[in-house]
Amino acid sequence: MNPSAQPPRHNQSQSADRAYGWHRELGADEIEELREAFAEFDKDKDGLIGCKDLGTLMRSMGYMPTEMELIELSQQINMNLGGRVDFEDFVELMTPKLLAETAGMIGLQEMRDAFKEFDTNGDGEITLDELQLAMQRLMGERLTLREISDVVKEADINGDGTVDFEEFVKMMSR
Repeated sequence: MNPSAQPPRHNQSQSADRAYGWHRELGADEIEELREAFAEFDKDKDGLIGCKDLGTLMRSMGYMPTEMELIELSQQINMNLGGRVDFEDFVELMTPKLLAETAGMIGLQEMRDAFKEFDTNGDGEITLDELQLAMQRLMGERLTLREISDVVKEADINGDGTVDFEEFVKMMSR
């Protein structure tokens, strides 16, 4: 998601920012992914990579910086020892890119937390009654049993009449 394409913000939107990932820190798995990629391009294992390798590294991670962007990037970040960048600078450089990429995505933990809001008895399945209560409690919407049933039918892939976590994730990803 392009950061400039973010919806307008209101004063109370701090929690919304966090929920959508606009103002969050990188997770341990994301930092580990960056560390592994950095180590792969740190040929002499001195903890530094050159600007040319930086471009190759970014491309290997799915980003396509132009040479001009790389020149601009090298001026933006704190370049050490004659145009080389250390891991901390690399993380600083990549963080906005990763956050922009994941801004529209909800993480697995957030998805589990949302599922728990619906699965009030904690049995791993959302029933018609639980969905109806959650919609009223969380959204302020009082849906009819038929509307709730339609939602469950659409999400219920295995046909058991409830929505399990996997089905919930698929439903929320549409």
